[in-house]
Amino acid sequence: MNGNFASHLKNKLCKSSNDSTVGKHTLFSSSSRRKNLKLGECTVEDILPHLLVYSSMATIESREKIWVATSMLVRFLETFTNNLVAMENDTPVGMLGGQEVLRELAKNPTHSFFSDLAVQQVMNKNLYVTSPTTKVSDLLKKMRQIQRDFALIQNEDGDYSTISARRLLEVGVLCDTRMKISDMPSKLIPTFNRDDTIDTIVTQMIQNDTEILILENTPKFVNPQIIFEKIVELNYLENIDNFFDLKAAALNLKNGKIISENTTIPDMCKIMLGMQHSFVMTLNNVLTPWDLVLALS
Repeated sequence: MNGNFASHLKNKLCKSSNDSTVGKHTLFSSSSRRKNLKLGECTVEDILPHLLVYSSMATIESREKIWVATSMLVRFLETFTNNLVAMENDTPVGMLGGQEVLRELAKNPTHSFFSDLAVQQVMNKNLYVTSPTTKVSDLLKKMRQIQRDFALIQNEDGDYSTISARRLLEVGVLCDTRMKISDMPSKLIPTFNRDDTIDTIVTQMIQNDTEILILENTPKFVNPQIIFEKIVELNYLENIDNFFDLKAAALNLKNGKIISENTTIPDMCKIMLGMQHSFVMTLNNVLTPWDLVLALS
């Protein structure tokens, strides 16, 4: 990526999500009703019926230590579960993802954070549980309201499955629309440089409410999973008191995929589903599954 491209990304101004017409003119292919439905007509069981057949979620007991949760998040943050569901007596009581861990880690970036604190002290108790008959439009609006691309759906047997950002990419693939990436809202792209500290990176993520930062003048990026990978490599910061002083160069940064603005929404979702890290870039935008939630809602 050349300097002009990166500069263009960095200086791109936000557009209101109200400018988007993606959700207004989108039809979805329903396997259960064998016809295309408008967004306001679709239910969760119309679009994601397989989630009602078997339980699918990553769980952790609420009393487990944060180091256990962090090791699990390294494996699950970029999957169809994307958050851990905290359980007590076989009942979901909260969720734990990159946001919760980073916010608390910023207060205490030492080994004691991982060895002493339990999941129940860090988890987000605002867990959204929906039903098969919930309208997809209502689901997306609720996700936008709670600023989280994660929910649980309960089937008739009482079992749960997760509806995550990557699950919603499956919804995007089912869209019957010619809408393109260029029709989606663009936004300010937070960046960092190699000399920035991990403290600076985490602070930016928290302040900008984002899990993606772009390395200046490159397609490389950092996300919570990459930070957690380094923490696990350092044995959860045992005997390390200056983790937040380390430079960005110490992290194993990943490359984003650059695609055309003329890519359709369904094709974009297919591309993201085939990637380990669901993150694509265009000349004018940087997109994650969360942007699909914003566009469709």
